[in-house]
Amino acid sequence: QKSQNPDPQFGFLTPQPLDETSQMSDLPVKVIHVESGKILTGTDAPKAGQLEAWLEMNPGYEVAPRSDSEESGSEEEEEVRRNTPGSPTLPYFKGFGENGRQLLGELLVSAQIYVSRPKNAKQDVDDEYGVSQAFFFFLFFYYAVAHAVIFFFDFFFTLMVNGTEKRVIPLPQIKGLEWLVSLYNNNLNGILADEMGLGKTIQTIALITYLMEHKRINGPFLIIVPLSTLSNWAYEFDKWAPSVVKVSYKGSPAARRAFVPQLRSGKFNVLLTTYEYIIKDKHILAKIRWKYMIVDEGHRMKNHHCKLTQVLNTHYVAPRRLLLTGTPLQNKLPELWALLNFLLPTIFKSCSTFEQWFNAPFAMTGEKVDLNEEETILIIRRLHKVLRPFLLRRLKKEVEAQLPEKVEYVIKCDMSALQRVLYRHMQAKGVLLTDGSEKDKKGKGGTKTLMNTIMQLRKICNHPYMFQHIEESFSEHLGFTGGIVQGLDLYRASGKFELLDRILPKLRATNHKVLLFCQMTSLMTIMEDYFAYRGFKYLRLDGTTKAEDRGMLLKTFNEPGSEYFIFLLSTRAGGLGLNLQSADTVIIFDSDWNPHQ
Repeated sequence: QKSQNPDPQFGFLTPQPLDETSQMSDLPVKVIHVESGKILTGTDAPKAGQLEAWLEMNPGYEVAPRSDSEESGSEEEEEVRRNTPGSPTLPYFKGFGENGRQLLGELLVSAQIYVSRPKNAKQDVDDEYGVSQAFFFFLFFYYAVAHAVIFFFDFFFTLMVNGTEKRVIPLPQIKGLEWLVSLYNNNLNGILADEMGLGKTIQTIALITYLMEHKRINGPFLIIVPLSTLSNWAYEFDKWAPSVVKVSYKGSPAARRAFVPQLRSGKFNVLLTTYEYIIKDKHILAKIRWKYMIVDEGHRMKNHHCKLTQVLNTHYVAPRRLLLTGTPLQNKLPELWALLNFLLPTIFKSCSTFEQWFNAPFAMTGEKVDLNEEETILIIRRLHKVLRPFLLRRLKKEVEAQLPEKVEYVIKCDMSALQRVLYRHMQAKGVLLTDGSEKDKKGKGGTKTLMNTIMQLRKICNHPYMFQHIEESFSEHLGFTGGIVQGLDLYRASGKFELLDRILPKLRATNHKVLLFCQMTSLMTIMEDYFAYRGFKYLRLDGTTKAEDRGMLLKTFNEPGSEYFIFLLSTRAGGLGLNLQSADTVIIFDSDWNPHQ
């Protein structure tokens, strides 16, 4: 944190109330008449604080775009240009109190001047969406107002230690932390939308430890996460901030009731829980006055009418809110509004008003207009720019330059002789596992039978022993007991397994660590028999793995020098928010038809 001593260069760091009658509202804004080209500057131009009303009273004028070669206007305009984001000082805005919050709302409303530009108006196209230079100038200015109080970090957190080992946060996470602290200092809520793998969990923990150490805010902090990632959050708190007192609120009704005395006493800093318990136990958890509410996988809040959103909005009190998501925002105005309404309900109150606001340039007659795809994309892209003060999204390729390029191989393999016979028979007859019972009300086979056939073909391609009676028949023929085939005959019955048997020994010999994803748990069981035959040390995580066991599995696999070479995961349970960065190779054994799974 920068020094608190008075410094002319960093005097803006001291929070001070923003005066609405400041010089900003008195600055002249250069405007141009669209048809005649007449330009008004200086004393003839409208003031910034009266711009919207002036444009309504003087039709035909618009804000004049700036060119690179254009000489500066007044000294005040030059001062503003020097202090747009990227410059170290912002002398006009010293703090973001209640007046600043009101000003932000006014600036957001005035954004309509730029967003709602008529389609026939002149503009300097300097990006692929045709946004004028004036619009970009407004956005820089607008972002500067929102994040007027800025902090930079050049220290380590004493809380973030593990014994005698001090853990250092990488630079990209430090930049994210600066942004999160800026949200807090400016009384704003926001969305941390970094791509998966860029450390949203670590940045959140760092924010909490910063507030505890430097703001003396010890909580309580509410963190709402999916059940599959709750143990990972607990593990990361133990790793990065072991002195933070956390409660993992989960388990049976009796187990959750056991936490009530501790919750009532307030002897904790962080409560980790899931979406389900937030709804189910709102009579307990909603009584606590939370300092901060953090929602992981925050894109679940995009439906304003879903039960989770309704319960959080009507029962829980938290002045500060943060959404974490690795999923880009959807290009639908109601979904964007739902997220903004959750974060900033005083600014984004009505969904209908919100839609009318951004549809304005295409509904000049007052009638409802159906937008085409191009117009919708234009509105959404400009809206995303308006959301910039509230949203931070970075991609791995942008912030992790030292990471090697991801290399993907799609390996096509032939079926075994057994698979080929079964596949052709299933294609021709469609009766491998059906008995004719799958018929619709008219007595005719329908799409259900077709879908069942496709699934059986998929199983055959993975491994024919996914059909129990086939494995039992071959087990009896080959002389195995218990109806289970083992050894060479297990992996040679499947083309995929035979190829895997050529890959995995080489990966183990070269000290790689592998994540192997499967769609079906029955296939994972066959995979375990193969691992046992080859002597591979492995761990397994699927939907049946208890929440309390997941954290231990992650810790065991990630430990330096761990003997476990493979982590076998089901795609649905293991593909969401788990920290498995000690692995360097991922094998997707059978891809999901849904590209997001």
